[in-house]
Amino acid sequence: MFFALWLLQWGGASRASVPALIASSGPFAKAVLGVLAIMSIYSWAVIWNRSSLYGRVRKADQHFLRAFRRMPPQADFRLVCDQHPNSLLARVAMSGQKALEQHSGAGSKSDVYEMAQRSMDRSANEEAAVLERHIGFLATTGSVSPFIGLMGTVWGVMTAFLNIGAQGSASLVVVAPGIAEALIATVAGLAAAIPAVVGYNHLLGKLRDFTNVTTQFATEFLDRRTGGPTS
Repeated sequence: MFFALWLLQWGGASRASVPALIASSGPFAKAVLGVLAIMSIYSWAVIWNRSSLYGRVRKADQHFLRAFRRMPPQADFRLVCDQHPNSLLARVAMSGQKALEQHSGAGSKSDVYEMAQRSMDRSANEEAAVLERHIGFLATTGSVSPFIGLMGTVWGVMTAFLNIGAQGSASLVVVAPGIAEALIATVAGLAAAIPAVVGYNHLLGKLRDFTNVTTQFATEFLDRRTGGPTS
């Protein structure tokens, strides 16, 4: 949002000052811009925070998976899990191992395999819920911000017409401030929405990748530890 306002200021520096227009706008327009600024700042914070977290998780998963595959099928891998605290796969693997130990004598190998798989699925869903935290705000910002900006736009146009009626003149001196105020609200709404939508789609793709990798790893883990569901 602030980048968009800077572009407006840079493009119109020889004619008008965007900060001056904002300062001279009415309370309603300032409230709209304030709400959009807060939503934009929080959206960028979510994008940065989740992107950093996903990068750490992905790197830890890669290191853990390489270490896990180098180990013998029945080796104790708890130390490897402890060495990768940021790994999603390590936590899911620990859940599966605990389920295998708990239900080792509770039925056929196929039943134990299925119970461990369900335990790993629950663990993966819980971890995915943690990774998805605050992502929904990006979708809300992307869908709501243009309408908030549009509300400010309509208000600015209405202000321009009220000024025409009050002064009995349609000159640029009368109309321009209200129109400029309206356009600033439009740009602010779009500037808040576009990065939020792009960030949401990008992070959602990362979450899908985590889900796919976790599903594949659960099958690989159980096959290595039990030899398969029916063997």
